[in-house]
Amino acid sequence: MKLIHTLSAFDVFGPEKTVLNECATLARNGWDTEVVNFWDTEDTPIAAKARARGVPYSCIVSRGKFDFAAIRALQKRILGNGRPLVHSHGYKADLYSLLAARMAGTPVVTTVHGWTSENFKVRMYEKLQAALWRFFDRVYCVSESYCEVARRSGVAAQKVILVPNGIMASYNSDPSPQSRARARRDLGLAEGEVAVAIVGRLGIEKGHRLFLFSAAEVLKRHPAARFLIVGEGVERAGIEALIAELGLQSCVQLLGHCDDMPALYPAIDVLAITSLREGLPNVLLEAMLHAIPAVATAVGGIPDVVRDEDDGLLVPPGNARSFTEALGRIVGDGELRRALGTRARGKILQYYLFDQRVANVAKLYRDVAGGRSP
Repeated sequence: MKLIHTLSAFDVFGPEKTVLNECATLARNGWDTEVVNFWDTEDTPIAAKARARGVPYSCIVSRGKFDFAAIRALQKRILGNGRPLVHSHGYKADLYSLLAARMAGTPVVTTVHGWTSENFKVRMYEKLQAALWRFFDRVYCVSESYCEVARRSGVAAQKVILVPNGIMASYNSDPSPQSRARARRDLGLAEGEVAVAIVGRLGIEKGHRLFLFSAAEVLKRHPAARFLIVGEGVERAGIEALIAELGLQSCVQLLGHCDDMPALYPAIDVLAITSLREGLPNVLLEAMLHAIPAVATAVGGIPDVVRDEDDGLLVPPGNARSFTEALGRIVGDGELRRALGTRARGKILQYYLFDQRVANVAKLYRDVAGGRSP
């Protein structure tokens, strides 16, 4: 079966990682998969990373807010490949793919990965995207909360399908004590220091300010705590300024974007998620696979995965006091970290491995392509 994934991305983050992993896994099972990226240049990190994975990749150069030539180019690609199933990701890809697929007479589906809602312009794009969902053959959502968003946006309930993210079992390839010692040494972490990491794009919706204010409070009771910020984005300058304002330069490391998270996870003791909005973050699943417990805000698909006090700690979004209390508690209690982490790893191995997700998705694709009712 032929499948085209469409997106608009410069680099590989959570949704793009899921797409590349899915294409590689389906290809091993005989599928013909391809990624088509709408971007203004062909020279991008995602292009190199897709090809390194052996995933067929091409760029349709697209400029401006609406490029009909790019839509026609995708239509020609669809017709030239025998009208394959099209799967889009993100508001620009949704608009272009829906129009191209309908003109070509082929099925088209989309995945709702989550919204950032970071400014007025993005919120307008998100409203447009939600209006488009009604015209897709299926709308896959990574969390039950976004299933509800899709239904409230007018998508027929039978077309809305929950498809949580999954994680490759091989992602935890070296969980040995030696890998932990090596990773911590590379970061300059001393014996007895507790490493708390926040991983993701440096955007306002990720709540880095709350993370830093909590770090300052936790350090008063637990001076051996150390804080890692992994990621890049538009908020970097503000984050750097706040680190200096709070006097945290010696306790917080800004590590930038990391392409090799499996090498970094062994150094981490606690994952912090302070997001105001999320879909279902891959970093949460990856950390849990490494037996790293999370202190996380209960947004998006996070409560679908984490059971409070069983395999992680959940707090209300934006509540600095609750987050600080939960973070201080887990930083100061090694037994709690180990117990939560062990159960977190067990949950991922039982419910969230990628091969099972792909098997489920493959069946959904065949149903759409065969014209069967959802």
